[in-house]
Amino acid sequence: MKNIDSWKTSIVPYQMQLEMNLKELSSVYPPHWNTFISILKEKGESIKRVVDIGCGAGIYSELSKRMNVDYIGYDYSPFAIEVCESNWDASFECLGYESMTTDHINDDDLLVANAMFDVLPNGDEALSSILKLNPKRILSQRVRIVDDKSHSVGHSAYGIETYMYFHNKKTLFDICRDAGYNISLVRLNENVYDMYNEREN
Repeated sequence: MKNIDSWKTSIVPYQMQLEMNLKELSSVYPPHWNTFISILKEKGESIKRVVDIGCGAGIYSELSKRMNVDYIGYDYSPFAIEVCESNWDASFECLGYESMTTDHINDDDLLVANAMFDVLPNGDEALSSILKLNPKRILSQRVRIVDDKSHSVGHSAYGIETYMYFHNKKTLFDICRDAGYNISLVRLNENVYDMYNEREN
């Protein structure tokens, strides 16, 4: 797992993300943004805050603001937080998902992990860790779901070497259901989905 910390070593990926996101913000929104907005609209006042895990360049702070929903973004990279705080009027904290506790989450939150599992070598394990925090709702975006065994492969993105994670469908669904969550999928393309989970009790 030599590339596990590649996102922590340079500000360039986040600057590139920001440049791309600003263009998208002023033109046609990408499909996963529309999923996020649709859930906020559907759930209405039951969602008071967005908790963005692996917030990257922080674009969801602006989308949340436009939807009149409070927001906090977490990322394990100090470079990500630097970009966020320099560009958005919102709350951000340098914190990885492994360090989060139940104190970071309220029942009226929507947890968002936008392509976070996709760039980890251990996406199933990361999801299991987050579900143990017992969030009421979690939106995992751009999740790769396949019939093959769960696995990761090396991948180049934003000028760094990182990972591309593929979740075995049965394993993924078992993780969610065993933790007490229902499952709703929105297909984005061939094997990439937005997955919304809500606690059943």
